[in-house]
Amino acid sequence: MQFRQFKMGSAGIGCGGILAVLGLVLVSPVGEWLIKGIGWVLIVVGLLVGVTGVYQWMKRPRRNGYL
Repeated sequence: MQFRQFKMGSAGIGCGGILAVLGLVLVSPVGEWLIKGIGWVLIVVGLLVGVTGVYQWMKRPRRNGYL
């Protein structure tokens, strides 16, 4: 069985550098703010989707007197 060797060049170093920078950002106060901000945005979007779903459910025409 012959293994194929892929030549990545500097792609491995670049990906590792990006991961290192991303890790440093996430453990900094900026990362804390970023994670909390994304969490609040997702909560607001979830509430909007829920309210829209209930509104559409209540707005639809009733069939045979049942909801």
